[in-house]
Amino acid sequence: MHLIELQNISKRFGQKSILQEINLTVRQGEFVVLRGTNGAGKTTLLNIILGLLKPDTGTATLLGRSPFLPSAKTRVGAVLQKVSPPKNLTVKELIDLVRSYYPDAHSTEDILNMVNLAGKHKDWAANLSGGQEQRLLFALALAGKPNLMIFDEPTRNLDEEGYADFWKQLRLCVSQGKTIVMVTNNQADWKELIKLPTRIITLDNGRIHEVRQSAIVKPPDPPAPKRKQIAMTKGGVPLFYSSSANNLESLEQPKINPPVANSSALSSENVSILRGFLPQLWSESLQLLRTPTYVIGIFLFSSAIALFPPDERIGMLGTIFFAGLSLLTIAFERTGKRVAVERAEGWLKLLRVTPLHPFTYLSAMVLMSLVISATSLLLILGLGAWKLGIDQSLAVRSLEFTSLLLGSIPFTMFGLALGYLVNPKSVDSIAGLAIPIALFTCGLPLPVSQVVQDAIAYSPFYHYGQLVLWSAGLPNDGYFWLHVIWLLWTSCAFAFLAYWAYQRDRAVE
Repeated sequence: MHLIELQNISKRFGQKSILQEINLTVRQGEFVVLRGTNGAGKTTLLNIILGLLKPDTGTATLLGRSPFLPSAKTRVGAVLQKVSPPKNLTVKELIDLVRSYYPDAHSTEDILNMVNLAGKHKDWAANLSGGQEQRLLFALALAGKPNLMIFDEPTRNLDEEGYADFWKQLRLCVSQGKTIVMVTNNQADWKELIKLPTRIITLDNGRIHEVRQSAIVKPPDPPAPKRKQIAMTKGGVPLFYSSSANNLESLEQPKINPPVANSSALSSENVSILRGFLPQLWSESLQLLRTPTYVIGIFLFSSAIALFPPDERIGMLGTIFFAGLSLLTIAFERTGKRVAVERAEGWLKLLRVTPLHPFTYLSAMVLMSLVISATSLLLILGLGAWKLGIDQSLAVRSLEFTSLLLGSIPFTMFGLALGYLVNPKSVDSIAGLAIPIALFTCGLPLPVSQVVQDAIAYSPFYHYGQLVLWSAGLPNDGYFWLHVIWLLWTSCAFAFLAYWAYQRDRAVE
């Protein structure tokens, strides 16, 4: 089984054909250099190999599996173009996060030493220089002890020291039998590539134009140190005793280094959905706490409930609708904006070449949104009860809290999908448009025609509003289970939409 196998791969963008019937196999231990002019399709081909793009025709396998499966990437490391690390995480925290995605990873200390970033472990990842950031991306590629490494312009922005460190590590990877596929347009790289590649492939007009075997023969491994041997026999088979190793070995079958794990064994590794969940949730928490402007904004917005008139009946209705408005804002603006920013910065693209399961990432995002929503909700309901003189039992308040929080889940799912479908600026515009739509369709008595009222009954905002009115003991239409089922159905539909948006090709084009 080959580590990479492409059969009749073709890809078009609009009317332009980028790849045409590409056939390529990469075996264990090969060093393949892919070259061609700008726009020849090199990065597109790598994206198909890594499962970032779906070919129009043909099939691709990575370590014997579909490249879209997280389990195909447990032994794959990649350095991609145009990737910016998340803000508000240090170098060490970022490496800790990424290595948690892999079933067997290097220690953070070893990873830092490999790329000569040990002295930068407390620095913010987003504040590194261009060369240091490129070293960090190389460190993330090494985190999972990869057997296959894919590089897209890996020496870009490296300074002289970082350049030397990169090639030192790359030669070490070659000596360890790792498989490497590399794209580079840096002329300086070709001085280093004279003796390393086993194949050089040129892409031209969407086809593999030239494939030539490197004429350079790799130097043999250094001889093993001499050991004192004492001849012995066992059952007629000559043996020797190695005083340095203190073991018995057959002369007819000398000891060799263990072979590199083959692709079949690698492809059999399974990925747990829970792997990386807690570290992902912790990193989301750190990024939130290190954004004080947003936290203070949530606190001030929620505290505005104290400005409502001290009328118990109006105050109760106003409190729950204000709470719902706050949760919808968090679901649309915060969740959707966070995803859209990470997607625009290329971080989502890097996550997709790790074994991180999409369900794990999406679950962490949803849970963090619910934590923020719950905090805002407690503040609104608490201040509302104190300032407006609302007298309710603990059971009623708990029911209101649960209905408001759980009822916001469909809109959090929609916020996730929104983040994958549009750019960050568009998220703000759509969120700003969604709020008045929510107010119009949430079930407030409005002087509209019967046709409009019937149409409003299909809105998830209407069912959300009616469920919350029921929980507060206020007048509602009485169809409790209908609202619950409708919100459950909407949650599933928006969750499916978010998952599809996460997987779609255009998310990384």
